[in-house]
Amino acid sequence: MSLSTGTYPPVEELKETEMTLYLAEQMLEWDKDQKDIVKEIKSLNIHMNFQNAMLKAYEIHQKDLFSRLSSVKGNEDTVKEDDVEWRIYRDVIHAASQGKFLLISKEELSQYKKGDVICEGTIKESSDIPKNRNLAKERFEQRELNKAKMMSWLLVLSEAITNTIKHAEEGKMTLIENEDANEIRFVIEDKGPGFPLEQLPKKVLLAGYSTKKSMGQGFTLMMKMAKQIFLYTSPSGSTIILTFDAWEEKEGQLSAIN
Repeated sequence: MSLSTGTYPPVEELKETEMTLYLAEQMLEWDKDQKDIVKEIKSLNIHMNFQNAMLKAYEIHQKDLFSRLSSVKGNEDTVKEDDVEWRIYRDVIHAASQGKFLLISKEELSQYKKGDVICEGTIKESSDIPKNRNLAKERFEQRELNKAKMMSWLLVLSEAITNTIKHAEEGKMTLIENEDANEIRFVIEDKGPGFPLEQLPKKVLLAGYSTKKSMGQGFTLMMKMAKQIFLYTSPSGSTIILTFDAWEEKEGQLSAIN
């Protein structure tokens, strides 16, 4: 398994997020080739900040990630290669997105859907975009959500629903309020073909990256505006969960009054 695509420009021309992804891929390639990763990192002609970040990432994941990948060929009965591959993509994307994006398993999905349902609707055709957006708007207005924040949330919701119609054809929208985490969560479920793992790093980290089956600019907007994004994906469907801080503007209004 390799994340390398050979599509990157020279190292000196890479932007910060591209550099992070490139270096993460390099570490995985070195591990696959059973090279001395620490030695390879120290030999790179890169800024000290990047070098220190790579050394720290290797120290943290040396036992649970890199050693597992190196041993998978001789231990196939114990560790499934696909499972290791999924964990590698999850950890690389989570680290490179600074904790903003996390791949989750089917078993983990239920914990991110906990809370009180604000509203829900079906997603099948383009007319469902304004229907679901207006339903969400009504609920937000009942909770006296700040207008500017409400408009930004509705924009993200519209993008998520639009992408479902374009790429998965059918799905479901659920808005959840989780009081314990003080979060509003947009849960968008679909019955599409899922997201290929090899496309996710660029889809998540590179602005505007798009393929025929990708979320393209819509995904870039979600990454920019959501607090955190969780994704469960499989060949029979995907669930994307966008989280936002709930009602923090009310605290600001109260402070201003006091």
